Amino acid sequence: MEKQKTDLQIKKDEIRRQILEKRNNLSSKEVDKKSELIIENLAPYLKNAQNIMIFMDMKNEVRITKLIELYPEKKFFISKIVNSKNREMKINKYNENELILHKFGYYESSSKEYCDEKILDLIVVPGIGFDCKKNRIGYGGGFYDNFLTKVRKMKKGILCVAVCYDFQIVEKIPTEEHDVRIDAVVSEKRVIV
Repeated sequence: MEKQKTDLQIKKDEIRRQILEKRNNLSSKEVDKKSELIIENLAPYLKNAQNIMIFMDMKNEVRITKLIELYPEKKFFISKIVNSKNREMKINKYNENELILHKFGYYESSSKEYCDEKILDLIVVPGIGFDCKKNRIGYGGGFYDNFLTKVRKMKKGILCVAVCYDFQIVEKIPTEEHDVRIDAVVSEKRVIV
């Protein structure tokens, strides 16, 4: 028997649906232009970071993988789901030659060599919706909530910054106990800290 969704989960699903519809309707040109501006606004966070975790963008997400060519002197890491049941992610060093397509449509590393998350200075976080209090809604799996909680316990002061289009910032994101706030939200129009 399927578990009944709470009102909060229904509200989150509705926010996801509305934002994804807008995001899916962006043209490739709009995505590139907005992504460029977002990366410019993200620059102050990148300046002092050496080891940066990014996500492998897919569909119309912010083209964050552009950072790899823009900042060749930095080390980039990508996440990999290692245990779906426990919502566990680990990180691999980014290596273009090791990328394989995941069933959900994004690329991940084929390597089983995982890095210690403590080396990270900055985590660039994906998501679907955000608010001015830096709450976030992802795809609903809880993987980033678990990962960010784990990493913040290991290393104090690690920066977790979300990137999104400005229309992804809504008035209020409904939150649950397990939801993790981020340190900043960067769009093409503003930075929320």
